[in-house]
Amino acid sequence: MIKPNQFPVPEGVEEVTDETHLNLVHFELLNLKPRGTILFSGEKNELSFQFFAGETREEGLFARFEDSQTGSKRGGRHLPILDYLAKYPRTEGLVTIKLLQFRIMFLINRIEKVQESSSITFKMMFPSRFLKSHRRKYIRIPFNDAFPASLSFKTEQGVVTRKLKDLSREGMRLKLEKGDEVLIPPGTRLKQATLTLVNREVILGVMVVSHYPNQQAGLKILAMSEDDKAWLMEFIRVLMKQILKLPEANVTDDTGKE
Repeated sequence: MIKPNQFPVPEGVEEVTDETHLNLVHFELLNLKPRGTILFSGEKNELSFQFFAGETREEGLFARFEDSQTGSKRGGRHLPILDYLAKYPRTEGLVTIKLLQFRIMFLINRIEKVQESSSITFKMMFPSRFLKSHRRKYIRIPFNDAFPASLSFKTEQGVVTRKLKDLSREGMRLKLEKGDEVLIPPGTRLKQATLTLVNREVILGVMVVSHYPNQQAGLKILAMSEDDKAWLMEFIRVLMKQILKLPEANVTDDTGKE
């Protein structure tokens, strides 16, 4: 049994307290609602949650319980720990959230149930510090319908265009459509690939490296002109400054991971 203040801390992590990282984490929690886990004091198994944030960090951090989890024959929402948390909110836990660029981990000492009807949702304070472990060398910028980007490429059925989920200077995640998994399996080098960002088209060489749930694919950038490389680095840098609301200063998409 794990006792309070005795949670295992993985190796290869660093403590973060600066505004840049806190703003980056808040942006992803606000817009992307990533998934993660909480290991509560006295429990052996982690519970899965979908995390999201309020408009400001001061509004707090929320965790929506994934109701399909195993652990109880009567269903996830009847797990004894959930009833315990409703009565005793001052319960310690280790939170782990998987973001685009890195994983974050932090301790909580209070979690309050705020919703029960459609789903069980808890509220906690937004962390002022956390541990992070890098997942990628370069920061990935997310895209959505309000801020779109796309990749066009040639297949046996002609030229198709697919939306981007995110992008860095070394790779991207693509939103697939039905049947794409067969057309572009992992290992496929896409022909005549053209990336469209804002009003610029970038011709590049890319290869499919993996397929993910929810019809998504991970792509690695293999080749790009030097001019386009420089433009993409500046494009990402400017977006990072806007996303993180940073003043004029040196901003880099390099996470420092080797």
